[in-house]
Amino acid sequence: MSFIRTVLGDVDPAELGSTLIHEHLLTSPPPYASQDDPDLEFGDQAGATSELEAYAAAGGGGLCELTTVDYGRDVSVAVAASRASGVHVVQATGMQKGIYYPAGTSRRDVDDLADEFVADIEKGIDGTGAKAGVIKVGTCSTEAVWDVEAKVIRAAARAAVRTGAPILTHTQAGHLGSEQLDLLLDEGLPADQVCLGHLDRNIGWEYLRGLVERGAWVGLDQWTKDKYGTDAARADMVRRLVDAGHTRITVSGDLGRGRYQPAYGGSPGFAACHAAIRTVLADNAIADLVLIENPARFLAFRGGNR
Repeated sequence: MSFIRTVLGDVDPAELGSTLIHEHLLTSPPPYASQDDPDLEFGDQAGATSELEAYAAAGGGGLCELTTVDYGRDVSVAVAASRASGVHVVQATGMQKGIYYPAGTSRRDVDDLADEFVADIEKGIDGTGAKAGVIKVGTCSTEAVWDVEAKVIRAAARAAVRTGAPILTHTQAGHLGSEQLDLLLDEGLPADQVCLGHLDRNIGWEYLRGLVERGAWVGLDQWTKDKYGTDAARADMVRRLVDAGHTRITVSGDLGRGRYQPAYGGSPGFAACHAAIRTVLADNAIADLVLIENPARFLAFRGGNR
């Protein structure tokens, strides 16, 4: 039986509901990063609960919490906020990008890293019973994949092959999606088990079409962020891809700063982001595809272990 792994247990994909697939309930990168940009560190249990309760009231059913261990993950917050709000929260294992990796990562071998990710998925995160339901990996350059990032990406692929878990990636400003996919596929991972993130920051027809034609999912996850392009342009790309028969598309807001969430005095928050996606797409069938049907398909484990 197909299932999606949430912090409160496995659920049938049909139970997930409308889902924002690339979000953060809290973040805490290494001190040098937050010292230069204090807004990068935010979040607590009360705020996460408030955000998810508002999101649920606006029709939200699921959310992927993609804060990894190197970015300040605290699965206890995800568990408490999910339980209080009723929103299905899928928590990530993996690592964000090379500049944030814990000391010593470059000295670890690929299988050691893969074992860590598998343990988060199959046994639980940080000694808890809450299990990861997705693997997050990424790159921090727009020019080339760092050697240590290639190691972590390969480890993620091996963990995904072993468990059946899906992989969501961070690309820096939408670049290196092809290079990330090359590394993942080289480890024997099926392309449809991968969603390449932030591609609306480098939105272009030939680039996105090339990736979906290879079988990967396209993550357009910067909705409501005008500094990275307009929602109208994102909606146009969604419609163009769908019209061409390319339906492997996911959407979200990546609201990973306090200034994006009302609980911390920011805007728009998950509820308003979700509403904006539906409003700008202006087509219920396409909105249901990218917010309901596609997350249920993509997040379902591929023959993995319970």
